[in-house]
Amino acid sequence: MSKVEKFGKYILLEKLAAGGMAEVYLAKSNGANGVSKFVAVKRILPQFSTNEEFIDMFKEEAKVAINLNHSNVVSIYDFGIEKNQFYLVMEFVDGRNLRQIINELKKANKSISIDQAVYIVKEAASGLDHAHRCVDSKSGKPLNITHRDMSPQNIMISFEGEAKVIDFGIAKAEKETEATKAGTLKGKFAYMSPEQSEGLPIDPRTDVFALGIILWELLANDRLFTGSNEAAILRKVRDCQIPPIRKINPLVQPELERIVTKALAKDKNVRYQTAANLQKDLNRFLNTHYPDFSTQDFSHFIKESFKAAYSEGKDKLVQYSQLEVAEETATKTAPSSASAEPLVLPDIPHYEPRRSELPPIPAVSSKEPPLNPKGLESDQSNKIQLDGIRSAALQKGNPLNSAAKPNRPGEFAQGTRVTQMTRVTQSQRKGQSSQSDGSLFAKIIGVAALSFASYWGYMNYMVKPSNGKPAAIAKPNKPSTNPDPVKPNPTGVTESASKSAVNISINSEPAGARIYINQKDTGQITPAILPVEPEKEVTISLIKTGYLKYETSKVYKQTSTLNATLEVPSDGGYINIHVNNGGARPSIYVNGVRLTEELPIRKYRIPANKEITVRAENAFTGLNDEVKVKVENEKTVDVQLILGRQSGATQ
Repeated sequence: MSKVEKFGKYILLEKLAAGGMAEVYLAKSNGANGVSKFVAVKRILPQFSTNEEFIDMFKEEAKVAINLNHSNVVSIYDFGIEKNQFYLVMEFVDGRNLRQIINELKKANKSISIDQAVYIVKEAASGLDHAHRCVDSKSGKPLNITHRDMSPQNIMISFEGEAKVIDFGIAKAEKETEATKAGTLKGKFAYMSPEQSEGLPIDPRTDVFALGIILWELLANDRLFTGSNEAAILRKVRDCQIPPIRKINPLVQPELERIVTKALAKDKNVRYQTAANLQKDLNRFLNTHYPDFSTQDFSHFIKESFKAAYSEGKDKLVQYSQLEVAEETATKTAPSSASAEPLVLPDIPHYEPRRSELPPIPAVSSKEPPLNPKGLESDQSNKIQLDGIRSAALQKGNPLNSAAKPNRPGEFAQGTRVTQMTRVTQSQRKGQSSQSDGSLFAKIIGVAALSFASYWGYMNYMVKPSNGKPAAIAKPNKPSTNPDPVKPNPTGVTESASKSAVNISINSEPAGARIYINQKDTGQITPAILPVEPEKEVTISLIKTGYLKYETSKVYKQTSTLNATLEVPSDGGYINIHVNNGGARPSIYVNGVRLTEELPIRKYRIPANKEITVRAENAFTGLNDEVKVKVENEKTVDVQLILGRQSGATQ
């Protein structure tokens, strides 16, 4: 039976994550007049509430964390204690953490691009810089916040393309508790700085080193510090032997390699001294080398990578939002004598929540037993049924099965949508009844007609041979295909060998060549990194309009690089491509190969005296145009594409 839990002022809807110290829930606080807000509630496990030292530190850290106010930091809304469990109420980020995104992309043989990697780390550095510079709002003194636990798990990426740092302050509290010293809570050794792994005093430059690790791993699509056990990982961190990133990924520009190397300097005095300096260099690099990068494109990439989960999550939030109606209905049926618990907050500097934002949840019934004061046993009175809402979502049009019965006209069982009802006179009801009878008769006639039409269509579909007996139903013609279709596998890497596949960095001069592996189109263009099956001969072909086909066959045993120079045919001409009504960044194709050049495209080489198809389309508007062009040797022709006009023109 699906249930949610009432936890103080909040309704805990679904557990999002759980760790050694705490668990995180998707929760909701209901406001007046149907206003509600989804939040994340981080609830500390009961065993940590018995440690007085931890309690004091947790309170202090909550006061610190609530001072942070930055777009790249997950905001803290509330802090308190309920059922002897400390909790934090945080901003709910609808998305995934960076580790989840990396793992999901690897399953699909994809990776985060260079510009996306730079953007993510740049945004995280901006959030960290805010924390490092944060001052106490009462005293004006620096709070000296150091995250101490920066890792991909602690960077949230929203489906809207935002990057936010999470878990400020709590990581610091964890490091100081007796439970931590005993080994119950362990930091992520693979993202520690050398000084942190040695147990030396740390400062914000430790967070800069952790960001350097994350950037290196995103660019390399691999882990930096790995080992068979924690001791082996710590030894590698202390030695701080960093492989040059360009040897792992030749597509990385030298300027970016210098940024990564400086962020990962073993000597913290050589390292970036502030997260702001790292952010500034990454921002300059992104604007210089990827001026067209946009968060909208990044958002589209994340949504496509988690297409099913994104759609399911949106539907789930809609279902959870309906719980607000059930709560309002319960409020109406509760006696007026039922009192709501007050909103109580600890002494947190300069935080004055409005009751309309985080209202208390009223009692459902006057007979409801009081909350267990110790809070250590299950209290069924705090469970709210979700069956009605979910059955309504699955069976549209069916009434909800709920134990709660309507008390008066206009009130429905818990979990249903409440609509306002008005009184009708007896004559009005009679009129409605007669209309209903007429509607029923019309429906019967319609069903009978539809059944007859279906039967007639079925009989016409039968083929009667000369003997008068019905033959088998004629099946529509379809092309001969394998009865058991196989999913496309352009790279040729089988599922059994995918774990041991080797990555090949494929580059061409000029770039933008279509990549074929074993004569199958991969859908990628150069430059790109693609996996191939090891120790088997692999044929890689590169095709670009206006150049001769490049092809090579080789057995790859380890990560390798393929650099190809495409040759220009002896006879060739040029086209200049212009697009009208194209919108933002339309896709341009020449003979089916998508171009990487930005509009307007000038002096694009094509074979001479051959008809070439040039096409432009906008995926958002659905408009497109296509022309055919033929160019004489060493001549130049202007190609004008107008999206929305009838295709098939010749120039």
